Amino acid sequence: MNAPITQGIFTPSWHAELELGYARDTDTTRPVMRRHKGPLRVQKHLYAEGPQVCQHIIVHPPGGIAGGDRLDIDIHLGENAWAQLTSPGAAKWYRAAGPALSLIHI
Repeated sequence: MNAPITQGIFTPSWHAELELGYARDTDTTRPVMRRHKGPLRVQKHLYAEGPQVCQHIIVHPPGGIAGGDRLDIDIHLGENAWAQLTSPGAAKWYRAAGPALSLIHI
């Protein structure tokens, strides 16, 4: 015989923070700060449109966002810096019983 469940069912969630900073160096925008907590990362920066625009792809390795997840992204741009970012908002969002948040501050 199985014992009844007396506590809530465990539902894992991801809490992640990513802070990025960019600065202008002559005619090139360069990443100058990267701090993370949890499973948010950026891939190598690219300059597909030339040195003025630093491109970063933000990845969330778990592969999707579900109930209980919270992703906080803070972007700091120096004077005349130009960064182009994609975020996990372009990834999959799964339906779940609890809320999920993705907050982006620039």
